[in-house]
Amino acid sequence: MKRDTTASTTAREILRRARRQQGLTQAELAERAGVSQTVVARYEARQQQPTIAALERLVAACGYQLAWSVRHATDPGAADGAAGKASSERFPGPIGKRLTARLDEVLTLLASAGATDPRLYGGVADGTEAVGCRLLIGVTVPPEADLLPLIAASGHIGLLLGSSVHVLRHTDVAAYGYDDEGIPLVPGTAPAIGTPAR
Repeated sequence: MKRDTTASTTAREILRRARRQQGLTQAELAERAGVSQTVVARYEARQQQPTIAALERLVAACGYQLAWSVRHATDPGAADGAAGKASSERFPGPIGKRLTARLDEVLTLLASAGATDPRLYGGVADGTEAVGCRLLIGVTVPPEADLLPLIAASGHIGLLLGSSVHVLRHTDVAAYGYDDEGIPLVPGTAPAIGTPAR
């Protein structure tokens, strides 16, 4: 599992993402890792912060490995190279690379459907794409808006990227098992004013 380098990544998010990607319940993960289900629940509820060793053990029980790196800020090329790599590998999987290459077209299709604040969820967003991974895009639309334009946008984007795509309201993303804020499609954007809590 690749580590999301955004500042908002927490141990809870890493653990939940790893567990959900493998389709494990808290109890199943606890059994695999040799801890109690209560421990997993406390970590995911932010009632207790795991140590790095505990987090690594739990993520490993999901079949992933955490990757950590520290680079001295004065290393030659560290600032330029790291920034260049982060922007070019924002969504490093195959679907993510196609999305990055055609981002302007995707954003135009979403805007034409009346959607704002597009954010990615799931494997494409966190770099853990698996075969058959779907692209899940949460958006904000007015409450009274017809959902047919979102369905049409899903189809058009799917054809554009050669992938299964679901465009849906942010409030409906939880039904797919995600309750994080998602990764903005447009870097540096904040949730739109009036975006419902997710």
